[in-house]
Amino acid sequence: MKASNFEPATSAFLRVILGAVVLAPFTYWEVKKKGSLSREGIIFSIIAGLFLGVDFTAWNYSIFYVGAGVASILLNLQVIIVPMLIWAIDKYRVPKVFIILVPLMIIGIMLTGGVFDPPAETGPATIYGIKTAVLGTVLGCTSGVCYSFYLYFTRKAGRKRRDLYVQPIFYVCIAQILAPVIWAYTGSERNGFDFTHGVFVNGELPAVNPETTLGDPINTMNWVWMIMLIVLGQAAAWTFVQIGSVNMDPTLCAGLLLLSPVTTVLVSPIIVGERISTLQIIGVIIVLATVAYQNGVIQAVLVKLGLMKPSEAEVPEEVPQL
Repeated sequence: MKASNFEPATSAFLRVILGAVVLAPFTYWEVKKKGSLSREGIIFSIIAGLFLGVDFTAWNYSIFYVGAGVASILLNLQVIIVPMLIWAIDKYRVPKVFIILVPLMIIGIMLTGGVFDPPAETGPATIYGIKTAVLGTVLGCTSGVCYSFYLYFTRKAGRKRRDLYVQPIFYVCIAQILAPVIWAYTGSERNGFDFTHGVFVNGELPAVNPETTLGDPINTMNWVWMIMLIVLGQAAAWTFVQIGSVNMDPTLCAGLLLLSPVTTVLVSPIIVGERISTLQIIGVIIVLATVAYQNGVIQAVLVKLGLMKPSEAEVPEEVPQL
């Protein structure tokens, strides 16, 4: 997403609308072969998509403000919020371990976002009068909260027909269009979508007036990255996540999903030249450790290595199937 350099709302719009186009023939095939998603499933998918649209838009801005690696870590706020939503809305008891996990996650998020770091040597110190790292962290956390609501409602969308994978994602994509459209024409300084200019100037955020300064012209390579994001990062990835979450062991699935933020942190310095401070590294470790413990990954590894007996593995209460 960062390499494509599209303006955040424009990027979100292209990703979801063209992602829906890619999914359309597969959706038609699934309807013909397996039948249609229920009315309830469609409604929950649309609600989930509305939240995911806000998630994408906020996350895109966060990537430019704090970096792709850091933004990916902040997105993992969902591991705390989703169980709390289920326990609060569906009347399940919050486990005692949350008393420890939630403060740890908050501390980790603040460190990861660079809130306590000095201003960056390059790029703007503030955006809209707010410290760039703080604004990026807030947007990243907003993304994580909305992603949590997406996960909650998309699970409800597929609870009756767990063999339907493409249709829920297709309806999610359609609903996602609303958020970037609203923001592009009501909140963005560009007064609409921008298909000609990006955000970065020579690979950096403009140091002066970043809110209004146009970035480098969009070129062919930017479009190549965007098409890859649409096909692989939108249509394929979200469909595979839907299939895996329905058919795999929850702990194994959660552990595999940790590969996304981990690999993003590792490859972002190589691909887009991001730099992570010592405090941010500490924050990343805290967030990932919290996520891994909540998902039962740490306990499972310790049992596998013979360092903990199965009876001693204190795994947080399992999130109920919706």
